[in-house]
Amino acid sequence: MAMTSTEKAAENESNADSAADSATDLATAASPSGVERGAGVAVWLQIEQILAAEIAGQGFGDDGRLPSEAELAKRFSVNRHTIRRAMLGLAARGFVSVEQGRGTFVQPAAIDYSIGRRTRFTENLRDTTTEITHEVLVACKINTVHSADGVPLSCARSWFAAARFPDMPEVLRRLGSTTAALAEFGVNDYTRQSSRIGSVLPDAETARRLGINRQQPTLVVENIDADLDGVPIKYGITHFSGDRVQLLVEPDKDVAARKP
Repeated sequence: MAMTSTEKAAENESNADSAADSATDLATAASPSGVERGAGVAVWLQIEQILAAEIAGQGFGDDGRLPSEAELAKRFSVNRHTIRRAMLGLAARGFVSVEQGRGTFVQPAAIDYSIGRRTRFTENLRDTTTEITHEVLVACKINTVHSADGVPLSCARSWFAAARFPDMPEVLRRLGSTTAALAEFGVNDYTRQSSRIGSVLPDAETARRLGINRQQPTLVVENIDADLDGVPIKYGITHFSGDRVQLLVEPDKDVAARKP
């Protein structure tokens, strides 16, 4: 089937762009950027490898924001299409994520979150992060957001028996730890009675608290904790950011809670 004049014009424009891009890359064959032409490895792949090494070496500052495509194109003396292909490779490998309207950022490495007989947020992350926060959001039904090094990892809703744990929201706010709050009510130890794990798309509030978009699935754990007599003390539903946390189920692992 013959092409229309519009289709021919579009094809000619695309071919011209590709030729110009190739000319840009060839004209900079002696670039001192670390990229080697004619080395048997595609230029975009070399750039991907260079940026991956810089990401591993924490070379993009505290906020993890990468330079723009135009800045990277200038740095490596290539066209923006070459940079875009390198960035797609980094995204596919989980090194970066694109935030609409903000730019491209280093993707935090996923943290193993252990689920066993004793599951404690602080103890799970103590050896992998420097700053752990626990923020009580609502008093009537306890809603919390857990963060590590300033990055939200999970948000949870928890229910406690009101007769046994009066003023639990205030106590939890004051002590900043579920384990410490329960100890104040005489529950010095507790274990995970059951965990049901699934995956769902977050509602607007959950997405806002985790700093993700609503098209990004969350890992969901519905759980019941019990005291050492087997009496349930807490029912909870926790949403984890799926790209920041890996759930590691270890039924026999016993995470000992440290005293606050």
